[in-house]
Parts: sequence; structure tokens; C-alpha cells
Amino acid sequence: MSVNLEHKQANLAEIEHSTRASVIAGTSEGLWLGGSQQHIELEGYQVTSLAPSPDGLWAVVNRDSVWHRNPDGEWHMVASSSDLQLKCILPLEETVLVGTSEAHLVRVADGSIEYIDGFERAEGRNNWYTPWGGPPDVRSLAVGHSGELYANVHVGGILRSDDQGGSWQQTIDIDSDVHQVRTIPGRPGFVLAATAEGLATSTDGGNSWRFDRAHLHGSYARAVAVSRETVLITASLGPHAGKAAVYRHPLDQPGSFQKCERGLPEWFSDNINTGCLATSNNWAAFGTSEGEIFVSDDTGLTWKQLASDLAPIRCLSIV
Repeated sequence: MSVNLEHKQANLAEIEHSTRASVIAGTSEGLWLGGSQQHIELEGYQVTSLAPSPDGLWAVVNRDSVWHRNPDGEWHMVASSSDLQLKCILPLEETVLVGTSEAHLVRVADGSIEYIDGFERAEGRNNWYTPWGGPPDVRSLAVGHSGELYANVHVGGILRSDDQGGSWQQTIDIDSDVHQVRTIPGRPGFVLAATAEGLATSTDGGNSWRFDRAHLHGSYARAVAVSRETVLITASLGPHAGKAAVYRHPLDQPGSFQKCERGLPEWFSDNINTGCLATSNNWAAFGTSEGEIFVSDDTGLTWKQLASDLAPIRCLSIV
């Protein structure tokens, strides 16, 4: 099913003319596509998770369905769920994984959603929780250099599978309150996590972790990404406290966070959320709940506003 949609206001077109990467953003009212002809697709739908892949683009729509956009720009709904909220998506070579509410991990196959039994038996599962007393979620997913899988449970730490999801092992303290897990292409063993205690880094596939919050104005981190050899992280004073900012530091130099300031407001009033910070080579971009998108072409040193007055940004990617 192809979806044709109207143009949305955006600015700073000169950025798009000089970049080989395009920013796309899932919003509460559709998918915003940058480039020389910015426009909205899936208009009226809420797009909450995005994942580019060699065969197109995957998205979680309205938190209850998985959609795919083929290279010709046509959208198709692949599968839907009537009892679980879909939280995050990870396309692999032969399947697509989706993290859900109530801390399940499912596989999208042949138009249906199948539970991954090994995740249902994961160690420590009975100890997962949320600070407000509700059921936990699988909040983010990542795949490592050798195909190992990482699943971030909120709250339940980060689990790793070395056998394509057949079994799962806990890698970090359950109470670390992880919001996003991220691996780094070309850096085997490196795993990063945005947590309520700052940035967590592992260089051995999650067997051990180092926490770093030095020079952050607040240790509550929601999103993390890597632009070349630079780590970018979003941090604030807490889940509802606001005063959020983006920080950067060299990947191999922990303890040297630098606040990103050139071209950005001093503070953001709301958290820059999980999935709303993305990188590609030296490019970085993030979106806000105020409907703004900022982009950098120098690994986060300087920034420009790419778009404003959009619907609240729920996820963002660079393709």
C-alpha cells in the first residue's frame, strides 16, 4: 500500500544540499523525510521506532504494527499485535526482532508475530520492574560484531544472546536503569548504554562495565550514539526534571564529556529520548518533543536547526 503525503515546513535547505545523508524522523503525526524535497509519509500515524536496512526502512507504527518501506518508497504493513505494545525494532539478515511491553521479545515472520522462547526463560526475569510499579518493557535492541544480540529491559539491565536468541545472559546490574543499548560497527566488544547513572561502557561484550558521569550536569541519560570516534549522549536532571542537553567525548577518552553548545539552545525543557539521537559517519542529528531537529556535520562540535514546528519527534535516523 503506497502512501502519498503533503510537504511539511522545514528550513536550512543548504544543509541538505551539502550532505550525502538524509534525516528521517518518526513523529506523533507521521514520518518526516528530509532531503531536497522534505515531506511527510504515513500521515496521521504515530511512528515510534525506525530502523534502516539494506532492503528499505522498518518502522513501528501506532505502537501496534510493523511496517516496511521498500526501495521504491512503498509502505506495507507486515504484522500487527492486538495485546502488546511494540517498543523497538531491529532488522537482521533473515528476520526482524521487536521488543515489546511486558518485556517480551518477538520475531516478525510470515506476517505474524512469534515470541522468542529463550527470552521468556531469561535469567533474572522475575526481578525486572519499573520505578512506578508497572510491567517492564524491552526498550532497545542492538546487534554486535559477531552477531551477538543485546536487549535492554527497562528496568532489567542488558541481556546478551550468543546463539541467535536461543538463550540470554544478564550483563549489567538490573538496577542500572538502562534506557538505550548501542553497539559500534568496526569495534568488536564495544557496547554503550545510556543509563540513569550516566554512560556505561563495555569493551568485552558486556562482561564488565565502566560508568562515567564526570562533567555531566545531570547523570540521567536517555540516548547514546557514536559519530566516528566520538560518543554522543543526551543527559538531564531526571525523568521529569527537564534541563536536557547533548554531550560528546572521544570514544577512547572516558571522563572528558563536553557539552554541545554551538548552534544549540542552552537547555532543552524535555528529555531527548531513546531513539531520537542518530549518527552516520561524521553526521549526527537529534529530535525533540517540541518538534525540532538539529543536525551536525562535524561529530557534534557545531549544530544547525534543520526543522521546526513538526509534531513531537518520537524517533529519528540518518540514511
